[in-house]
Amino acid sequence: MKPNFPKKTSMHKDFNQDFKTRLWEVTANIERNSQVEMVVIIRSRAADYHHIPLFWGLIGAWLAHSYLMFVPTVFDDLTIYLGPLLAFMLLWLIGKIPSVQRLCLSKRRRQKNVEIMGRALFQKGGIQHTQAKIGVLVYCSLLEKSVLVLPDRGVELAIPPEEWQALCGRLQAIFKASSSEKALLMALTDAQPIFNCYLPPIANDVNELPNNMEITL
Repeated sequence: MKPNFPKKTSMHKDFNQDFKTRLWEVTANIERNSQVEMVVIIRSRAADYHHIPLFWGLIGAWLAHSYLMFVPTVFDDLTIYLGPLLAFMLLWLIGKIPSVQRLCLSKRRRQKNVEIMGRALFQKGGIQHTQAKIGVLVYCSLLEKSVLVLPDRGVELAIPPEEWQALCGRLQAIFKASSSEKALLMALTDAQPIFNCYLPPIANDVNELPNNMEITL
């Protein structure tokens, strides 16, 4: 099954066509050698954090206003009028930088948002509708630098908990590597023999999830 790269979300600059082709090959190989229906979704973020740039902008406007009001210098009216506006715009733009937004979010908040989005994608994409309940969603959220792996019931029952935890651990650690895209490919490649062992392929296996799946929320 072809990995799902939604058109409405931006890809990381390093996730080029070569990476997408290799990812398609890895996931297709998983499906050829097991019963698993694999869906990989990579999105820029799990939620819109509009409050963060707004907060930064308001802080900038407040600091600029305080400076203009209390320093022992006389400013012209235009400076007093435009200063807070320019400070708001500057810090608002800084607050839109992904790394800045990530620093403003607690780990718990990031993980919660990724889980909410991942479960919504799992349900909306109908990944739970395979006959044998063998769908697996791997959701990577770039801003939060987080990976959520959601198996359907058939996969969860077939693979021993310790094996599954190890598999998930490798996927969840990809953003700790120097190259997250290479780490993702390696983690999925390492997962192939696990799926093959516990959910080996069967004759006349049908691809139940569409290759060009588009999920919009």
